[in-house]
Amino acid sequence: MTSPRIRLWDDNPSSLDFLGFDAVVDPIVSAVREHHIHPLTLSVQSPWGGGKSTILKLIEAAFKGDRTCFVVSTNPWAYDDQDDVKGALISEILHGIQSQITDEGVKESVANKAKELLGRISWSRAAVAIAKGALTFQVDPQEIADIFRPKDPAGPDSMAGFNGAYKELLALIPDVQRVVVLVDDLDRCLPDAVTATLEAIKLFLSTEKMVFVLAADQDMVRDAISVSLDGARRGDVFAKRYLEKIVQLPITLPRLSAADAEAYIGLLIAGRSMDAGQLRALADHVRTRRNANQAPLLHDLGALPATPNPEDLSLATQLAEGLSADRRSNPRQIKRFLNAFGVRESIARARGVTVAPAVMIKMLLLEELYRSSFNTLAGVSAQARKDLLMRWESWANPAGDEEAAALPEGIDEATREWAASSPALREEDLDPYISLAASLINVSMGAQVSDDVLDLINALLGESEAARNVASDTLCERGQDEQLAALDVLITASKRTEDAEAVVRAAVLWVGKNNALDDAAATAIAAHCWGTRLTPGAIVELASSGRPALIALVRRAAADATLHPSTLQTARDEVEDLRGN
Repeated sequence: MTSPRIRLWDDNPSSLDFLGFDAVVDPIVSAVREHHIHPLTLSVQSPWGGGKSTILKLIEAAFKGDRTCFVVSTNPWAYDDQDDVKGALISEILHGIQSQITDEGVKESVANKAKELLGRISWSRAAVAIAKGALTFQVDPQEIADIFRPKDPAGPDSMAGFNGAYKELLALIPDVQRVVVLVDDLDRCLPDAVTATLEAIKLFLSTEKMVFVLAADQDMVRDAISVSLDGARRGDVFAKRYLEKIVQLPITLPRLSAADAEAYIGLLIAGRSMDAGQLRALADHVRTRRNANQAPLLHDLGALPATPNPEDLSLATQLAEGLSADRRSNPRQIKRFLNAFGVRESIARARGVTVAPAVMIKMLLLEELYRSSFNTLAGVSAQARKDLLMRWESWANPAGDEEAAALPEGIDEATREWAASSPALREEDLDPYISLAASLINVSMGAQVSDDVLDLINALLGESEAARNVASDTLCERGQDEQLAALDVLITASKRTEDAEAVVRAAVLWVGKNNALDDAAATAIAAHCWGTRLTPGAIVELASSGRPALIALVRRAAADATLHPSTLQTARDEVEDLRGN
């Protein structure tokens, strides 16, 4: 037997523009070519998954073959030496420059100068290592004294003269007018590494010919600077100003519109059956229509050497309309949903479950966006399922003079647009697929909430009472289905800890602001937090909640002799207090 073919999309940056980023790349390239502006630091800003790494790849491609411009790509997050990020960044840039010089005479001169600069870095690294105690027993006292003795600023061992020496190195390469350093994933670095990278750029590398392009979520970088400077009691005050002093030209990536999302999904799907040349022609066609303000973007394809098949175009439209706005505008979220579809399609094929792609995508959207409604559909008998779907679709999209049907019990009102969209499901045999999906749903539970919701859950589990209150208030503004999915993610987090107290505390706070979650929270706590994870502190949180279903757990704990003696006794004490009140 051969394994079923699976359709997956990688998460790597692309050198082919599917997103209309030429409107951003072109002005960046033009700014780099303005040789009278130096040094120059730009930042490409967007949230996680917004396409920053792809922008860097496109910038790099724009200078391919241009011998007047060297491009060096670097990623401080991946450095082996996190204790000396400045030194690692400078070393990588020096080696990147040397590797692109073709004239042997120039290359030798630059190598000699680079050796001197790397020697300065070595002294700096040795001082850091000794200060941390790493070399105390391996260097004799005289050498240690030499390392810490104040250096002559103009001497070959001092970082004070580094900038001038680096300028001399660049002057040895007369044909090169720009060195462009592309810095990716800065927002993934720890706070001190972020600050060290920016300091290296500002203090040691900012000179004629140099351009830096930083790809990062600006808010995360600003927060990292704030944390790094907190020891000086000035983090919150100076973080924004600090970044503005370094970055002269901030550029924010646009969020994908619905039309751009549809074209992006269409290009991704089409890429599974087209060769590189055909896909490039299709992407160029989309870019031409976008720049001419023609919609839809994947239209008028007759002159192309190859075109997507109608089914793929239909799937792209369906996904662009069905995905929630926050996911539709984020390229990485789109790819993740497509990969979820690819995995589910492969599993269904392996299990002999035949489902049209459009039907499967619609059902995945139901799982993704309206979990409790999916559970309702999965929970009824096969005989009742078709009737439920008929009433559901009739409620969402009544035909002609037909009297509006009532919303079926257990179905979220927010599903109207989903139920009214194509394809209709009332005549589909969904039973095999729903059985398969229901068996897999717990495995993918954590992927069913967006990253901003995961951030709120993490805040709920944190130490700050103010942050917990803000997070619970924000979560209560979400739809009931999304809250139920998020509640599952929160409480299953107890599996990663021996102490469920923080999880229970977060759930109690949240349920106190949305009483409709009472029963769901109690069921989940009983399923995931019972036994050794249930601590006396968790019992006190439940007893003080004021919610009947959560207090019932305290009464159950008071009668459960398998619990730890201290937990059991606390539960009995709390039950006595409840009786007294």
